[in-house]
Parts: sequence; structure tokens; C-alpha cells
Amino acid sequence: METVFITGLSREMGLGTALARQYLRKGYTVFASCRDVNKDHINQLKTEWKDSLIPVALDVTSRESVENAATVIRKHGGLIDILISNATATNKEGNEPIDAGCDTEHMLNAYNVNAVGFLRMVQVFLPFFSKGAKVNAITSEAGSMGHCWRDNGLDYGMAKAALNFACVTLQRRLGKNGIRVLAIHPGWVQTRPAPPKADLTPEQSAEYIIKTIANPPDYNEKGNTGVFVWYDGRNFVF
Repeated sequence: METVFITGLSREMGLGTALARQYLRKGYTVFASCRDVNKDHINQLKTEWKDSLIPVALDVTSRESVENAATVIRKHGGLIDILISNATATNKEGNEPIDAGCDTEHMLNAYNVNAVGFLRMVQVFLPFFSKGAKVNAITSEAGSMGHCWRDNGLDYGMAKAALNFACVTLQRRLGKNGIRVLAIHPGWVQTRPAPPKADLTPEQSAEYIIKTIANPPDYNEKGNTGVFVWYDGRNFVF
């Protein structure tokens, strides 16, 4: 039975929870993590799927918390086939235009959660990755410089740009050992803060993402294509 570790399940209607549901239906063992796992929707998943769902309390900004999560992995077989880093954070004031109230003093949390938190997990979980493991980060088109159309959004965009860089670097390093790394833009998904008119439901985005993880595009070291991708596997512009 394959295993997947997913972060960011704090919302019942969020992408992380949708990913967990679909992997459970496919027969995976799912490590489901967020800071507070005593939530009704996680308890419901546990009731429904029993031993196939393993809730893990995790704060990716804390090295100790990540190491505690690794202890849980070790207790349940010590193997991870797929990692999906879906935890995210942003500061509303930090996304204001630079000349219209942008709060530069509280930007580090977004960077810590989105980029450094992902690296903490990868580093601590390295001994548990199976041969051919797939390491994935849910990123955003907001982190693309080649595709940038905004004149605001610095807090979130800079954090995701750092995450994209991390994924390329890890692909170049860990790919030598057979680990595949993707930075996946999930599309415009109907979760907060995106409005209901967004293009995709969480379930639709999750379905696409799972297919892309299972059949990732070819990686080309020249140009680093095949790392930063759309939910459906198309290459994104860095």
C-alpha cells in the first residue's frame, strides 16, 4: 500500500482535504497534517477510513514539530511515496502595493511557511522517501516572474517565488537519486480567499494534480522545464 503525506488540511473544503479524500479512495495510506488535527472534518475522515488515515499535528515553521511528524511516519512503516506540501500562509497587509500601505515587517511568516517550511519537511523526511518518491509543492502563478501581471501581492508572490526556486534546486539535486520534484500551480480554486466564480472546485483541482503527480512531464535540465507546472502538467513560465 502506497503512502502520501499531505499538509494543509485545516479547511474542510480546502485543496488539502480534497487531495486526502481522493488518495484514500484510491487505496493509499494518507498522513493528513495541519496544526490542529482535532477538527470535525478530519475526525470524520478518520471515522470513515480508519487506519488508512493517520492525522499528524504539524507546524511546518517548527523544526521540532517536523521531527515529531517524522516520528509518526517511523511508527507507521517509515516510508513515504508522495509528499504534497499544501500548507500556505500570507499577510493581507503585506500584499498591499508598496506605496499604499504594504507591511514589510510581517512578511517573514509567509516565507517561513511556504518556502522554508517545505524545505524543513524535505530535509527531515529524506530518510523515509521510497525509491522513486515524488516530492510536490503546491505553489502559485503568483510566484512567476516571467508571467507576472501584478503591481502588488509581494508577501504571497515572493514566498511562492522562493518555493519555486527551492523545487528546481531540489530536482537538480535529489533527481540524481530518482526523486521527482514538482511545483504545481493548482489553478484558480474555489477556496478562501478565491470567490465561488473561480475556475475549479477543490475536487476538480485535486483530480488534475493527482494525475500530474502520477505522470509528471519530462524534466529538462536545460531551462529547468518540467518542474514548475500547471495542475494539468503543462509547463509554467518561471
